[in-house]
Amino acid sequence: MPTLKTLAIVLRYADYRENDRMLTLLSPTLGRVDALCRGCRKPKSPLLAASEWFAEGEYVLYSASGRVTVTSCQLSDSFYPLRQDYDLLKYASYILSIAETVARPGEEALGLFTLLARSLSRLAYKSMDPRAVTSAFLLLLAALEGYRPRLRHCVRCGEPVSAEAALRMDIDSGGLVCSKCASSLPEKLYPVRPAQVAWMQDVLAEGIEKTARPPADAPLPLLAEYVERRLEKRPASSKYMRYDA
Repeated sequence: MPTLKTLAIVLRYADYRENDRMLTLLSPTLGRVDALCRGCRKPKSPLLAASEWFAEGEYVLYSASGRVTVTSCQLSDSFYPLRQDYDLLKYASYILSIAETVARPGEEALGLFTLLARSLSRLAYKSMDPRAVTSAFLLLLAALEGYRPRLRHCVRCGEPVSAEAALRMDIDSGGLVCSKCASSLPEKLYPVRPAQVAWMQDVLAEGIEKTARPPADAPLPLLAEYVERRLEKRPASSKYMRYDA
């Protein structure tokens, strides 16, 4: 009946019985873990803060008879500012739902864990546009999961496409479409502005904190559609991602 320690972030919780919760955790070594947190809803419970959305810490888990139980937690961050601002909460909850869909039980998830922790920190503690942070999360997640969008060559013919000439993106095929191919395609393509393409190229090459591109260029609706089609799931909070600034 092993007991183990793991870093984890709470992706979701569901109240259970009178004082318990079922937690969905993201661990860098264990992937997605569903764990029972007993008594955590009691006002004086040492696990109260560790059973909330966004909580990050070192969790001690006990496994027996096919059930995992949280026995203790050394909390490292609660990302509390996310609970004080509705807009931040909206974007952060969307990021959590996407991470939960991507994570798999029993599979190492160091890249996803690191990306999620950094994105939550940017939303909570840095003066960064939340739409840009969410866009960067989706873009870097796509690259991490193996469906990085093609942003320098036409996904149809393979010819180079400059950011300045980019006007359409084929979301299903995974990249930009040159003007020649776009004119011959009967199916609907997603419009994209050259500045948005340049922003995505920059973030993939340099990271969101090093790009000099304005956050207004972050194509959040496009990237939300791009990732959700591959996950075959549209979170409830996805509706808030479907607008342009």
